[in-house]
Amino acid sequence: MRLAGKVALVTGAARRRGIGRGIVEALAAEGAVVAVNDVAAEEEAAELIARLAAEGATARFYPADVTDRGAVERMLDAIERDLGPLHAVCSNAGITRWAPLEEIVDDDFDAIVAVNLTGGFNVGQAAARRMVASGTRGRIVFTSSVHVQMPFRGGAIYGATKQGLRALAETLALELAPRGITVNHLGPGWVKSDLGAGPALDPEVERAVLAQIPAGREAQPIEMGRAVAYLCSDDAAYVTGEFLRVDGGYVVGKY
Repeated sequence: MRLAGKVALVTGAARRRGIGRGIVEALAAEGAVVAVNDVAAEEEAAELIARLAAEGATARFYPADVTDRGAVERMLDAIERDLGPLHAVCSNAGITRWAPLEEIVDDDFDAIVAVNLTGGFNVGQAAARRMVASGTRGRIVFTSSVHVQMPFRGGAIYGATKQGLRALAETLALELAPRGITVNHLGPGWVKSDLGAGPALDPEVERAVLAQIPAGREAQPIEMGRAVAYLCSDDAAYVTGEFLRVDGGYVVGKY
């Protein structure tokens, strides 16, 4: 129970097949009180929160659009009013729309950048300001991707936003380290989730990707969550500016 008595926020976390849900489950298992955020998915959030309650954990749902700075601030106000000061903020909300570069349209470009990069900035900045103001030696974790280290056909804009999150996380780590706040980013590889299923809809593509992963399988969202739980715990108090790749050996196996 490394996070007993701590309050944590996970954005983009209500969907049944998503990394965010795995993070929520792992943090709750470590004793954290978890604020579950998503832009919609109220029914899925209700199911998750009821199941966690049955297991003795505490979680509440806070719908908000992370691309809206005002909505993020109002969400954090509500969380701190209801649950107390935030110790851990996990900026996980993300989307992708797979397409070759020449086929990317403006709406898709704008949406991916808004959720992944602008949303990450909004959440990270708001969390940092509150932690500094309260003197909390907190944890900020961004969900980036193995796209930080390797490109994928059809993922130009998604990959660019994840590279942007890397720069954001590393810069925040430098600026916040004197305050005792750590900032890191998680690098999922191929995860069994709705987002990860995009390019895997073709079974031949999926088999080809899995053949390149030394572990021989996709990751489960809870495996991402356990890595985040470590980064949010006192065990990682001296870990900041780090990229924790959790990919079953995908990157090292390929390169």
